[in-house]
Amino acid sequence: MNSINQNTTLVELAGIICKHLQMKGIQVTLVGGAVVTFYTDNEYQSRDLDFISPNDHKKITDAMSDLGFIPKGKDFYHPHTQFTVEFPSGPLAIGNSIPVKAEGEYETAAGVIHLFSPTQCVMDRLAWFYHYKDRQCLDQAISVAKKHPVNLAQIKKWSQEEGAIEQFEFFKSRL
Repeated sequence: MNSINQNTTLVELAGIICKHLQMKGIQVTLVGGAVVTFYTDNEYQSRDLDFISPNDHKKITDAMSDLGFIPKGKDFYHPHTQFTVEFPSGPLAIGNSIPVKAEGEYETAAGVIHLFSPTQCVMDRLAWFYHYKDRQCLDQAISVAKKHPVNLAQIKKWSQEEGAIEQFEFFKSRL
């Protein structure tokens, strides 16, 4: 078992957690700002890991406790890392698209992490910009799109479905 310590990076921690949960029969998908951290090589540094899981929260809590995490409110804390972990309720969604299937995988020394693809990550960040006017999420979407190939036609179609074609054009102009 990989040990969690103060030097464990966000990516390493995600790999450790995913491998452990998978061994316990728990499916998880990494979402949110941590995915941006992965795809921008820490240009944006998330301080937490958000996983969506169809599994029972009690089962997740027991598995996280095995790793030394302590549940407190909606978050899990570990005494040897500054990163927190959360399991927001599902289903997996991007804006008003529910449910979606995560299309990305990220391999770490500890294990494979299931997460949004770069295109899905951009759409997820744009959803926050479109619906909540979150400019930081717009900047994150731009950063991911500049570092990875993304399907702009798919993002545009999804943006139309979200009723946000003008905001999409603004995003595209910023690329």
